[in-house]
Amino acid sequence: MVYPTQFQPTDRVMEPKRRLAGPKTNLALPCGVAVSPEFQEMFAVSGDGQDINIFPMVAEGNSAPSRVIHVPHASGGVSFDIKHDEIYITTEHANRISVYSRKAQGDDDPLRIIQGPNTSLADPHGIYVDADRNEILVTNHGNWRKTRTGEAFALHGDSKFAFMRGSFSHPGPVEPLGPSSGKFMPPSIMVFSRTADGDAGPLRTIQGPRTRLNIAVGISRDPETGEIVVANSGDNSILFFAPNANGDVAPVRVLAGPATNLKGATGVAIDTKHNELWVTSWENHMAAVFPRKAQGNIAPLRVIHSAPQNAPPATMGRLGAVAFDPKRQEILAPN
Repeated sequence: MVYPTQFQPTDRVMEPKRRLAGPKTNLALPCGVAVSPEFQEMFAVSGDGQDINIFPMVAEGNSAPSRVIHVPHASGGVSFDIKHDEIYITTEHANRISVYSRKAQGDDDPLRIIQGPNTSLADPHGIYVDADRNEILVTNHGNWRKTRTGEAFALHGDSKFAFMRGSFSHPGPVEPLGPSSGKFMPPSIMVFSRTADGDAGPLRTIQGPRTRLNIAVGISRDPETGEIVVANSGDNSILFFAPNANGDVAPVRVLAGPATNLKGATGVAIDTKHNELWVTSWENHMAAVFPRKAQGNIAPLRVIHSAPQNAPPATMGRLGAVAFDPKRQEILAPN
């Protein structure tokens, strides 16, 4: 959905200027979008798909993408680097970052992959590329297992699991799944070199109880101050970290509290032209605009509502299975 950045404050539901939806779009649980005003393109990744769908900036309705790049299943985030003409995506279950040329299409291979035990990636979601500082910023939920460079997705057959390198449309060799290595790690923000490739470790890791990280999703950076800005969905807050933050460090400031009306903050962006901070809040169907230097328990300047304020959220996404408990008369579903 496309909305104007400047509008009069209102409590009413605001209709978007344009809406892109329908079977032709090839979208399946859209998790991230990046835009290139220079090339008039939008790049969208889907949690339940295996493509980067690329649309013209003016696309609307049930429109097919202008081109598609086939990628590993279940991408979580996307960022575009205009300076180097590259698209960066995260793949959650494969603990992987993939880098593609903007001009890539179809089964074109990535230019680089960051994946392997030394990366310490653990269920990566949000991603932001800082071309000026030559850094990649990534949020991790903390679900870790040992991966090998090039792993893409799991296969299930004959009651045994195996992993395949490549993609659904461009498969590589199938390898047996080794002994379980999964474990839960504390959530984190990792900073990699922009040119990192293969099983490369992060330059810095922000992780630990002082960080307040809890289901961190969207991530951005203030291009002027260098502050790292994170949408912290687990405690309905926006966290701001120093440019070179490392280890178990506290945020330099926090935007949180009942006045903010944030409920499940998932996305964050900085509008340098208007000195504003944008936050998406999915549990109450809201995009909120704050002052760029906002902190503490303050109300947004204005809000976009995509549904009535009292409309309850389903709070469900990507349900992978369902079961019925006849004893308790309950339906169980992993969310």
